[in-house]
Amino acid sequence: MDIEQIIRSLPGWEDRALVIEAAIPVLASPSWRGVDGAPLVARDTQTGAQLFVKQLHVDTAFYIDADAAFQAARIAGEAGVGPRVLFADAGARVLVSEYLGAGWRTAGLEHAADPGFIDRVLAARAKLAAGPALPARADVFADLQRFAALIADSGAPTAPDLHYAYDTVMLAAERASGDAPVPIHGDGNLSNVLFHTSGEIRLVDYDRAGMGSPCEELGSALVEMCAFEPPARAAFSRAAARFGLPDNDEVFDRIRLCGVADDLRWAMIGMLMGHLSPRKHEEFYKFGLWRMVRLRAALRDPRFGERLRSVA
Repeated sequence: MDIEQIIRSLPGWEDRALVIEAAIPVLASPSWRGVDGAPLVARDTQTGAQLFVKQLHVDTAFYIDADAAFQAARIAGEAGVGPRVLFADAGARVLVSEYLGAGWRTAGLEHAADPGFIDRVLAARAKLAAGPALPARADVFADLQRFAALIADSGAPTAPDLHYAYDTVMLAAERASGDAPVPIHGDGNLSNVLFHTSGEIRLVDYDRAGMGSPCEELGSALVEMCAFEPPARAAFSRAAARFGLPDNDEVFDRIRLCGVADDLRWAMIGMLMGHLSPRKHEEFYKFGLWRMVRLRAALRDPRFGERLRSVA
């Protein structure tokens, strides 16, 4: 689909002097930023008005349902959790949304050193969880099963210990995310968090969004924002009531197991993309290895076995 034609179909954009250009640098490793879809900006050269355009790459179809992702983005935008969606065509894999420009920045790991920032991010995720239902089902363990089958069928090269990690993490599948499903964003990557100088938060990229366990939502967020256990436990304690969860160790164990599963999921996605995608210039496999580094540390932590006994 022609992007300029789409932009000119939007009310108020029919006759503008348009320039369409790259929005951000694309970086697969270490941050997986802008990789899933070409990130573009449509800019009016006379007024400076801008729109954000995302065109999902065809090679992401095995892990992104464009229709579900775009519907979730629209719902989140209407709830004030994400940018407002102005156009979506799942067949063309094109989404157009408001552009968050002046005063807005993309979060990085350095911002997670601030407990107040962590709380604002989790509050935005809790606001989504309390909102309207999303169309898809989100389940990290179902994803793991699907990706493991695709790795076997495609012959994708993987890290030598990935199969051991899969067998071990799947021991937690039955109970780790068995809560009543709520709307979740499903991807804790900090490049999916935009923040304003006023402190306001917006979540972007709803490719993993759906109805899922609040433990899965917290797990994917805390595994990214809290490298060490005490800050993660304290952040959960502050956020538990927002998600309707009891502040106890059994629930926190489930959250951490979901975070481990999220690392494994993204390791699998990175390695599958390295094998299946024609975009050989992107460091997909390297990103998968980065996620394996954190995953290995978690599996070797004595608390991992305790959590499995507690939860599974």
